[in-house]
Amino acid sequence: MQKALKVRLRDILNVDLMAGAELIAGEKGMDNVITSVNVMEVPDIVDWVRSGEFLLTTAYSISNDIEAFNTLLPIFSQKGVCGMGIKTKRYIDELPESVIETANRLAFPIIKIPAGVSYGDLMKQIFTFIIGEQTRLLEKINKFNSQIRDIMLRRGGMEDFAELISQVLHSPTLISDQVHKSFVFHSEDPDWRAILERVVPRTVNEPGSLVKPGSLEIHAGFDLIDGEKVKRFNIPIFFEENLFGHIYIWDIHNSVSKSDLFVIESATSMLALHIVTKLTVTQRENVHRTIFLEQLLSDKPESQAGAILDAEYYGFNPNAYHQCVVFKLNDQDPLMAQFSRNRRIQETSLILTGILSYFEQKASSPYIWVTKPNEIYFLIEFDPKLSPETRSAQTRKFVYSLLEAASYLKVGDYSFLGIGRECPGYDKLSESLHEAQQAVRILLSSHKKPKEHYAFFEEIGIARLFSTPKIRSDFLSHADEVLAPILEYDAKHDGKLLETVQTYFEYGGNLRKISEVQFTHYNTVVYRINRIRDILKIDLKDPETAFAIQFALKIRDLLA
Repeated sequence: MQKALKVRLRDILNVDLMAGAELIAGEKGMDNVITSVNVMEVPDIVDWVRSGEFLLTTAYSISNDIEAFNTLLPIFSQKGVCGMGIKTKRYIDELPESVIETANRLAFPIIKIPAGVSYGDLMKQIFTFIIGEQTRLLEKINKFNSQIRDIMLRRGGMEDFAELISQVLHSPTLISDQVHKSFVFHSEDPDWRAILERVVPRTVNEPGSLVKPGSLEIHAGFDLIDGEKVKRFNIPIFFEENLFGHIYIWDIHNSVSKSDLFVIESATSMLALHIVTKLTVTQRENVHRTIFLEQLLSDKPESQAGAILDAEYYGFNPNAYHQCVVFKLNDQDPLMAQFSRNRRIQETSLILTGILSYFEQKASSPYIWVTKPNEIYFLIEFDPKLSPETRSAQTRKFVYSLLEAASYLKVGDYSFLGIGRECPGYDKLSESLHEAQQAVRILLSSHKKPKEHYAFFEEIGIARLFSTPKIRSDFLSHADEVLAPILEYDAKHDGKLLETVQTYFEYGGNLRKISEVQFTHYNTVVYRINRIRDILKIDLKDPETAFAIQFALKIRDLLA
């Protein structure tokens, strides 16, 4: 905000006493910020100058060695002096060409002050101008922030904010809510409303092309609209370095100034608060919905009976077909953790909210949802009149739309979906939920990087045997017992017998293939197989022994 209250050097050319002033050199530095004015008439002025000062001089102290400016100007520029005003024809006639070249190279403005102007009067007028500009800008900021607060107090929405900004700047305006994946736009010009209906989808769906990733600065760009370039400003909506959305402004009249943009930027924290408040309401609703779904998905009839009392409020039809889907972000993936750290919106809950908001626009089947840490539970509902084939097709469309939402938020690589079996009514919903959870566990349990991002419980084969926690625990205990001799040997001798056994069965006992895959000498592989046979008394060629070990390895691969 402080930078918004500062005045540029070119602005002071508007004061009365600067009428007739002439820019001699350093035009590229005219946007330097001016904070004060000082007089330079002593040689040791370099010890006293401050950043942002505009120096006034007659060059009296160096009139006998005007080339000294070539030494002074780099020092002034390094110290942040914004520029210099000079009177000629009194002690010097004009500046040497070498000094002008130095000033241009440094982008250090030198302005010729009218001869009859008193430096004392000029300093007073410039100070008055600076204070006046800052006061006027503060008044505009306070007025605009007050209007934003009024909208919030009367519980207005993003539509009202967009309308206000559009009216203040007389420019078409779009506000995008990055958390809820929604947007609104407003224009006083009906023709531009029609144009925005064409431009907005591209603007919202390609955010990466509009602003440098991670940037919190106002960004200026152009849109090519009907063959003409139209300037577009992008003001990030952020608070405490968390990015919540963007304000896009199309400067159709070329009238939007930097101070206008700063005024709008001053209110972005309140717009962020509005988004956070909306998110808080959503999360509060999620608490009540969680209680309802936990009761409904319970395996206790009395809990389900309690949920049915609220079924109508949550839009649940007890007589329809239902199916559970679990969406999970794999927060154990190190790349996902790095991805979260690199995002402006870092909390997983905000990512899940974004997925839900995007998905809401795509979903074709009715559903109830609830968020958990790193997960979303979905309960899909189908019209009982639909055929099994139609219900199955709708489920797959539901799953694909969720994956599309995850891909849009760039978390597709870390997203996994488990789909339980459908059931009529609600009696067996707890089973469908357990199946969906098991399907996700199977996807994530492989020692290799998962290739699939969704799994239907009815299609996961032998893994269906492990669908209940009790059975899962029993199977893991069994696997540990079968593999205990190998695991204990590896632990004591820092061996790799288990890895060798896994590769042995994977490649049908081909020892040369095992040595190639493990980058191990053939004799070493033979030695390990012999150790397993002679020391551990495990014959891998025995059919029953081989089956027992392979089954134990499969259990660990699926469940460990």
